[in-house]
Amino acid sequence: MKLRLIALLVLLAVAGLWTHVLRGRQARDQHAARFDLIPVQMGPRTGVDEPFDAGTMAALKADLVLGRLYRDPRDGSVLQLFVAYFGSQETGSQIHSPQHCLPGGGWRILDRAKWTLPTPTGPRTINEFVIEKGAGKQLVHYWFVTRSGILSNEFALKWDLVRNSLLGLPTDAAMIRLVLPVGPEGLDAARRDLRAFCRAMMPVIDHAIPIAPAKDRLAVAI
Repeated sequence: MKLRLIALLVLLAVAGLWTHVLRGRQARDQHAARFDLIPVQMGPRTGVDEPFDAGTMAALKADLVLGRLYRDPRDGSVLQLFVAYFGSQETGSQIHSPQHCLPGGGWRILDRAKWTLPTPTGPRTINEFVIEKGAGKQLVHYWFVTRSGILSNEFALKWDLVRNSLLGLPTDAAMIRLVLPVGPEGLDAARRDLRAFCRAMMPVIDHAIPIAPAKDRLAVAI
């Protein structure tokens, strides 16, 4: 029994050393993302970029961040796009999932669900939250982009990081979040609008952050 424990401890130590060595050899690919390829005009909505102060950037620890508010002139609704790209996920600079960040910002998660977006390269699963703070209610969609493809599961995201670290592969990844306030028309109307925007934005994100396998990426209509 004691020999098994010693063998296990040695194995863990070797694995830890191996991971550390491989991580030190990884190339940072923070220039793989091109946020300038994300258009300001998306359908009827026109976007205005949000500035981020030094404190926010220090907390995010992302290499590239985009916050943009897309306003629909027809009803005045404002949809928020947030994209964070990490050139190399390391200790202290890993993606923070909305399921942890939103409660930290004072939002209460009322409902958690997933929905499937059919695409020419296969179905994609998107996370959907209904959140509330005070009298305000919002609908949230988010997903992750990694070297393995498009992910919606936080555990899959962690496994992707561990796997690529052990193999000495790039660990860059991105998180995309869309938020739309629930207006007078109700949750179903907000869900319809946000899903339509998500469908339009998905190939744009694939083009702007081309790190997923080529076979999984959607082409942008020209």
